[in-house]
Amino acid sequence: MEAVKNQTQVRAEIGWLWQREDDCCGQSDSGAVRYNVFKKDISENRLEGVWSKVGMELADGESTSIVLDYLTRKTVGGTLDIGFLDIRALMVVNHGPGTLIVKPGASSAWEGPWGSSVSQQNIVPSGGSILISAGSEPWKVTIIANTLTFEADDDKCLYDVAVVGKIGDLPSDNSSSGSNSSSSSETSESISE
Repeated sequence: MEAVKNQTQVRAEIGWLWQREDDCCGQSDSGAVRYNVFKKDISENRLEGVWSKVGMELADGESTSIVLDYLTRKTVGGTLDIGFLDIRALMVVNHGPGTLIVKPGASSAWEGPWGSSVSQQNIVPSGGSILISAGSEPWKVTIIANTLTFEADDDKCLYDVAVVGKIGDLPSDNSSSGSNSSSSSETSESISE
């Protein structure tokens, strides 16, 4: 008998709608630019985990980090622990009013799409968003490279984050993340809902 296969889809779409003030019907082009990844397999290449959080907030100049192999979120009747082994896609939406900086953590830096922790970052302006996809080669997460940092610049930031990838067992001891472990675990707890 054939094994049951995982089916996972990641889709992002940019479309637009414009309308003159006196028009009853607007002109639209929905899905003019589309990115779609669909996996149907039982291989090491599968997508199987999602973690997201909306309404995260930082004061101007403040920063916070998430530990990608030790995230939690509230569910009905308890919490769900999610530990990523690799990341396939990262999406960040900045509702502003400040600029949001997304970068590897100061310690246990997850270099992911940047390939280096030195001065690498994405700047997300107020009202902007980023979607970064790994393509066919996922970005690995390890106990020594697992921290992603968000920093508000110019003003406070209200933002949303989504992470998609392959999940595995959580580290048996969160202190494996190094000196950042206590603040990181507090951060992942404080941003979970």
